[in-house]
Amino acid sequence: MRTLIRSLLALASAIALTVITTDASAADKKAPKDAGLHGKITAVDKDAKTVTVAGKTVAVDDTTLITDSGKPAKLENLKVGTDATVATFMLGGKLTATSIKTGTVAVAAPTTKKKK
Repeated sequence: MRTLIRSLLALASAIALTVITTDASAADKKAPKDAGLHGKITAVDKDAKTVTVAGKTVAVDDTTLITDSGKPAKLENLKVGTDATVATFMLGGKLTATSIKTGTVAVAAPTTKKKK
């Protein structure tokens, strides 16, 4: 009898583990993807809370971390023509910034190496 109970508990544990693993994989597929941008700021709309960098308009919200040369800044401080590195993700079908870095930190952003 104990062997049967242990076998059933092992089977139930295996099924539960499979369900949990499957749910986590589905959540990973739905997770927002970072589509970072780097380039010059071509527009700043303080009323709409958007910034345009590298031809893409990005929404800025209260959680967006904005820095200028590593120091805290605000949307109002961003200037057209400044180099910027923007970390983004899709939120409700809208490209949204998680961080915007300008100044010396933005210029030092890593570049992608081309394969020879």
